[in-house]
Amino acid sequence: MKKLFLILFLALPIVGLAQTANKYQVDRAKLFSDYVAKNMELTEEDTAFINQVFLDRVVNASKKIRGKGLSQEQKREIYTEEYVNAKNKLTDRFGKKMANKVMSLSNKARKEADTK
Repeated sequence: MKKLFLILFLALPIVGLAQTANKYQVDRAKLFSDYVAKNMELTEEDTAFINQVFLDRVVNASKKIRGKGLSQEQKREIYTEEYVNAKNKLTDRFGKKMANKVMSLSNKARKEADTK
């Protein structure tokens, strides 16, 4: 019984840490959500929601891709899947028109950041 508790005690932090975003992912999601917030009139609550959606998008894509030796086409499929998931979450909360604008602005932010 002691061994079971010891194993659980040691394993739980590892599982928890494996699911947290790294600094790059957090910064990337913040870059997108800050750009969207700057170009739209959003409440802090909406901005936080958008940040979480983008963070989930970045983290989930990374988990599906990292260390798997996928081709560029396979990676593109995963990125597209995560884009659709994020858009669906935004559509559920804001409606189709605003969700499209948020996704468009996030793409613009990504392109501007990638060219720097």
